[in-house]
Amino acid sequence: MVKGGKLKGYCQTRWMTAFNCVSSVLRCEEALKNIANNNPDYLKQNIKEIITRRFFMNAEELQLILKPIKEAIKYLEMKNATLANCFLQLIKLFYSIKNLSETHTTFRQQCIKAFNKRWTQFDFRLYMLAYLLHPLYRGKGFQNQVCRKVVYWAIENIWIKMGGEENFSSKLIGQIAAFRDNLPPYNDEFISKYYTVERWWNYVEQDEGEENFIQQLALKVFSITPHNAGCERIFSVMGWYMNKRRTRLSINHLQNLTKLHTYYVSNAKTELKYTAKDMNAKNDEEFYQLVRNGIYQNINDEIEEEEFDGEDEDYDDTEDELVDIDEYEKFGYKNNDNVLQSENYFNFVLRELVELLKLQEPQVIIEPVNSDHIIDHGNKNFDIEELLDQQFNDNDNV
Repeated sequence: MVKGGKLKGYCQTRWMTAFNCVSSVLRCEEALKNIANNNPDYLKQNIKEIITRRFFMNAEELQLILKPIKEAIKYLEMKNATLANCFLQLIKLFYSIKNLSETHTTFRQQCIKAFNKRWTQFDFRLYMLAYLLHPLYRGKGFQNQVCRKVVYWAIENIWIKMGGEENFSSKLIGQIAAFRDNLPPYNDEFISKYYTVERWWNYVEQDEGEENFIQQLALKVFSITPHNAGCERIFSVMGWYMNKRRTRLSINHLQNLTKLHTYYVSNAKTELKYTAKDMNAKNDEEFYQLVRNGIYQNINDEIEEEEFDGEDEDYDDTEDELVDIDEYEKFGYKNNDNVLQSENYFNFVLRELVELLKLQEPQVIIEPVNSDHIIDHGNKNFDIEELLDQQFNDNDNV
């Protein structure tokens, strides 16, 4: 008996199954070697030829890359996931690729090329801003001048559109600098067990008469949901109802069935308490888990069938033309497939970043201005670089 289970297959379009497949091969290393040595007739010749320590070392390298991808997907589908959480998982993937053995030159080069391609296909500047404004991460590990570029981009593309002009932008830069240096009132510890990011920022209060500009920007950024997992779950449930079993359901009827399903899954303990009233606490949990598993079993089976039916399709894309290279180069992007693009923005030698890697849009309403109190907003057309120079100098590690 192999601890952890037998060998598992994988689906070409699902990273989770790929990781589980490679992990199952590594778990069965000793068992496969024993079969090869004691009962070689049970194995095909091509299988016997690859059961060497070199093969399993290659599998370990592959698992090293697949694990952060799996973790990123898991974090992405959480209800309270933020752009910063997703970006941290991306940094972990950087770190894993960077630490690949130099002996696997071709594999390492392919990983770097694939990662750099995907890096340019999403707006990493917004993710870096979320990483900077997260009270646990605070832009840890940024290379020199990266923080400055992120703040510049945020003011130019978000803050000005929220009504921030020269004077407000100057105060925002000062508040971001104080926040990153962990100065009051931004020095409260962030404990994920007790806080969400939004709740932590709502607790931050400025001195009386001071506007909390950084709070407004942070709440705007963290109001963005980085996934559509909730919609996908609803679509899966609705697809199960509307399959061959029932083809003439009205929209209202389908909507009501979906609401009932979601309600009973979310409130199994309260709704089923009479059925399970004679069970002890341990059996209660087992019973509720069986109910949840039973509810989702048929749905998951059908989803998996659809996934495996289409697993041989070619999912290569041609999205490279969507990349604005000029804009990225201005931000620090350098088109070089021999180097991870993340190294242009992060210093992986810094101790605070290494320690961090071992861890794991509602509208923002600005309060109306009192007409009796005139506020000097400054010039509408202003130089962001000049404001940044007032707060930071070239020698600062920002």
